[in-house]
Amino acid sequence: MTIKDQLLQAIETLPSDRLVEALTFVKFLQTKPTIPSAKSFLAHLETIGTWVGDDLPECLEVVQHSRGEAQFDYRNAPKSLTQICSQ
Repeated sequence: MTIKDQLLQAIETLPSDRLVEALTFVKFLQTKPTIPSAKSFLAHLETIGTWVGDDLPECLEVVQHSRGEAQFDYRNAPKSLTQICSQ
């Protein structure tokens, strides 16, 4: 049985009040952008070009001064994640 067949079978068993929710979700999936591959991302980078202007040092300074230390709260994280992060 294909995924499409399984989906159609699952839809047929849904109560009518849940069909609206299912349709809304399907429409969301149809409009959701796909995650680009690394290859397409690299191709996009080639179209960007290089820095234009004479303010690169000032822009880099703004970035350096606006950085902050990241803080993470692992108290509610899954056990496996807290073990990884504490190593």
